[in-house]
Amino acid sequence: MANSEDALKVPGHNNATYGPVPKAEQLFEIELLEIAPSTIPVGQIFFQLLRGEIPSSKRKDLAQLNKLLTTATITITGSAILPDGKHEDAKSYTVPLRTTAFADAAHLSIRDATGAYVDYLSSSGRNDILTDSVIPGMFLRTGTWTFEVVAKLDDGTCLFAISLTQYLEGRLKEQE
Repeated sequence: MANSEDALKVPGHNNATYGPVPKAEQLFEIELLEIAPSTIPVGQIFFQLLRGEIPSSKRKDLAQLNKLLTTATITITGSAILPDGKHEDAKSYTVPLRTTAFADAAHLSIRDATGAYVDYLSSSGRNDILTDSVIPGMFLRTGTWTFEVVAKLDDGTCLFAISLTQYLEGRLKEQE
């Protein structure tokens, strides 16, 4: 029998867990999350692959679901506990969950079950969400950082929600 800690762990090579939305309330069933390199380096490119699908048992009105997938968003919230015990205020960023280039700093790509690159998640079959990004050290304080990634449909339905905690060394100093 698996312990409760294993039940919360997102499958794959990562240290992510399900949350802040409970796994049972998530529409997208995660097959794996790969993060490379792991641990995530500051100031260098790192990559993520999130693979999964929306199970047929969770698909109600297919036409409506397909419409909602075209306007889905992903919110990334980062917060930290600094070495002196102080808390860095949480900052959130919300972007469309679609194939997008964010200048040279980051890219988000979606592939369907055939491996073809598409604009949005598909309501049927496997989906891959691939990202590459950099966490710039000059804007980061050293500390234990928690990142929560929540993807939602416009009707409030949670597609997926994961949380990852890692110690990161930044170059931003506290103002005195």
